[in-house]
Amino acid sequence: MPHKKILYLCDASDLEVVEKSFSENPAYDLAVETSERVMEYGVKDYLLRTIELMKRYPEMYDGVVGTHDSSAVFAAIICDQTGKRFASVDSVINCQNKYLSRRIQRKHIPEHTPRFCLALELLNDPELLDSPFFIKPSRANISFGSHIIDSLDELIHYIGLESNEIVRQNSYFLEALSINPKYQTEDNLSTCNNFLCEELISGEQITVDGYIFDGQVSIFGMTRAVFHPGTHIFNRHEFPYSFGSDLDGKIIAAVRRLIPALGLDNSFFNVELRADTEKQTFQIIEINSRIAFQFAKTIESVTGFDPLHLLLQVAVGEKPRFNNHGASAGRYAYCFNFELHSFSDKKILKTPTQSGYEAIKLLYPDVVIRNLIQEGFNLSDYKHNPQSYRYCFLDIPGNSPQEILLTYERIVDLLDYEFEEIQ
Repeated sequence: MPHKKILYLCDASDLEVVEKSFSENPAYDLAVETSERVMEYGVKDYLLRTIELMKRYPEMYDGVVGTHDSSAVFAAIICDQTGKRFASVDSVINCQNKYLSRRIQRKHIPEHTPRFCLALELLNDPELLDSPFFIKPSRANISFGSHIIDSLDELIHYIGLESNEIVRQNSYFLEALSINPKYQTEDNLSTCNNFLCEELISGEQITVDGYIFDGQVSIFGMTRAVFHPGTHIFNRHEFPYSFGSDLDGKIIAAVRRLIPALGLDNSFFNVELRADTEKQTFQIIEINSRIAFQFAKTIESVTGFDPLHLLLQVAVGEKPRFNNHGASAGRYAYCFNFELHSFSDKKILKTPTQSGYEAIKLLYPDVVIRNLIQEGFNLSDYKHNPQSYRYCFLDIPGNSPQEILLTYERIVDLLDYEFEEIQ
């Protein structure tokens, strides 16, 4: 059987995981392009050039995929222009523009949609939301611009303080959409650089991961978020997680309604929500029209299926070979995805050495480490939210939570990062 040739668009920090994932899979031949390289080349120039070449040489790629917000936009446009399978451009916009997404949620699952409005609407009519309330950019990037605020004066303050940065962060998105007038819808253009205001929601935060292929939704499972005490900064993500059959069933049923309503098909997705176990209900936080790349190895450790492989099956029109009947098909009962953070900006003096990684692998062969930083830079030189600086991901599988947490403590010591406070 000939290899399937895939244009694989991802972040530079994904490269090692992608390479290892496909090193022993002869079915696919990857041409990997990073979002960083696309932006360096010029987003519009890259898209036009790639589309031109693919139209001239249709056999160049059998499929195109994108794994993050930026690369998902690029992949959707390339596929739309060249007839390949991926989420439609409209459906990607419907997910990435959180205001448009909220409008669709309100129409199809109103009982699970918090009250919301644009900042200008709230300034014109303060009765729309009670204080305190939550604000975030309509098209969010990590957690930049996300705040709990108590007054309209605070809202005005953040609009003045952060609007220019929101416009800057959205520039590649709007540049990508500018290659064709049909992508430049008024609803998106008029709202994506605004603030979205929402009522506060509480409860356990989870993510539902899955994909939709030819209109059929499949779910990998649910992942629970655990925060650093007193913060909204992730400490770890625990897979799999269950609230019990009744609430789980309500969540899955709502996801199955919502994903097609957003226009998604032939796409991975992840849905973030908060659930109130006492009331046996939940509220949607957001929906992403892409794989949750951070959880790919987390999910594989438990289910036995590599989502990165399934992603390519969707892209080339093959029904994904995945089944999940509630029993662990992988080697482990659990896998926790940890995020290492610093709560202040620091100069990076030392990152793990290759021999350091190898030593950890000898002790814990199934642990996956993703270093996100390089020596000689500051933590603030990398994508971060206002409260913390993320510098490493760890996927640690095990057969009990206690086993995983003990392994985590040992591995953090072995990684041997060194930082220096910035004066």
